[in-house]
Amino acid sequence: MPDRPVARPATMSGNGAIIDIDRRENGWTVRFASEPRTSPQPLWFNIEVEGIDGETVHFVWENPDTTLGPSSELDQIRPVLRCDDGEWSRCEAVEVARLPDGRARLHFSAGASRGTVQAAFCYPYAPPNLEQTLQETGDAWERSVIGVTGQGRPLWRLRSKRGSEEDNRPGLYLLARQHAGETPGSWVLDGILQFLADDPDGFAEQLDCWAVPFVDLDGVIAGDYGKDALPQDFNRSWEALPMRPEVHAIMADFRRFAACASPRLAIDLHGPGHATPGIYVQLPREQRPREHRMLAESFAQALAPLFPELDAGTIARPTTYPSRWNALATVGSWVWDSIGTLLATVETSYQRIGDRPLTPEGYRDAGRRVVRAAWSWLQHHGS
Repeated sequence: MPDRPVARPATMSGNGAIIDIDRRENGWTVRFASEPRTSPQPLWFNIEVEGIDGETVHFVWENPDTTLGPSSELDQIRPVLRCDDGEWSRCEAVEVARLPDGRARLHFSAGASRGTVQAAFCYPYAPPNLEQTLQETGDAWERSVIGVTGQGRPLWRLRSKRGSEEDNRPGLYLLARQHAGETPGSWVLDGILQFLADDPDGFAEQLDCWAVPFVDLDGVIAGDYGKDALPQDFNRSWEALPMRPEVHAIMADFRRFAACASPRLAIDLHGPGHATPGIYVQLPREQRPREHRMLAESFAQALAPLFPELDAGTIARPTTYPSRWNALATVGSWVWDSIGTLLATVETSYQRIGDRPLTPEGYRDAGRRVVRAAWSWLQHHGS
């Protein structure tokens, strides 16, 4: 056992610049900062500390006020912790320290550990998590390589093996992790995959479901945050000639999907600002065709009754925030313009829905509700 703990980014999806480790009377203090990596703005972190030997670890996050979200809401953030090989859990409380020069730090602590403590901004979700879910769902999902990532990894797409192989069944195309650090989207997708494998509502056999679990697979593995990532944000790369090879591959796959599914719906799963609560549909910008915006609103209306704990008026939200890239070169715009299908952008909080802090099972439950809304929408609005 080393005399002093060792802190570093986690092996999978790791992110975090370790500033220092100090001995305190009641344990160790680890000061760190989120790394922007490919992005101009940081958020995601995932670090591990070894050599604790039964003592408490106090974490000091040095740059939370430069992350995506208002500085006034930092006290609503609840990072997640794991001791040794136990389960992840949310911090019960955090402390925001305002410094004389105007900066903010966020303090949180982990209980005593035998040897290792891991801290992350939200519950990590990486390829091993998906592998576990696919094993648990048996042979419900077929995997296909639809392209190769920028760093040479196979880009996988899943397709439901339930039901007949006939064309013209209702179709659902799902995307997650266009922004690599937005793990809520993966947990929601995990719930959808499990739900359709179990088919408790009896419609999975009628639904042709396709899913790309990790659009920015390289970024997920590396631990990037991925928002506005260079050379171009994945969700601003949906141009006629995309800058991202992954987007190019998924475009071709969307066309295959459109040729054999009818009616159709697509959903892109994201995470919002650092403390934004709830789940909601990010509506197309006002510059988009009126029919496009109205159909997105209709999906929000299908989703609202399934989240009675939320104000129905918050389920659909206009898109007005600035973009570093072409704000209209999104997957939603491309899918509508190219194949005439609605793609709904669903944002799920890193923190909570209503008063309920989100756990992996809470995210999966949100996924079950999202896919029920999708099925309902396809019955009434699908094109």
